[in-house]
Amino acid sequence: MKRDMNLALAILKTLEENKSPHLSEYDIESALKDAFDVSNRGVWYQLNLLADANLVRSMGSDWRLTWDGHEFLKSAVQNTFEDT
Repeated sequence: MKRDMNLALAILKTLEENKSPHLSEYDIESALKDAFDVSNRGVWYQLNLLADANLVRSMGSDWRLTWDGHEFLKSAVQNTFEDT
């Protein structure tokens, strides 16, 4: 499975823009299903890569942004990863 920077960025934005401080993988997948053809396994993989980068943290079955995740989004440009 490959890293998908567009999906990773969308996951981070989904976590940041949600009213809840954390979301389950299912909630994230549901929020992105119209924009991305991705399975739960694909979302799980990207979340774990984001956790490796300290951008998200697992809270059991839910995920939340870390301080670094918020800072990354603050500095990210919308279509930065379009060609990857």
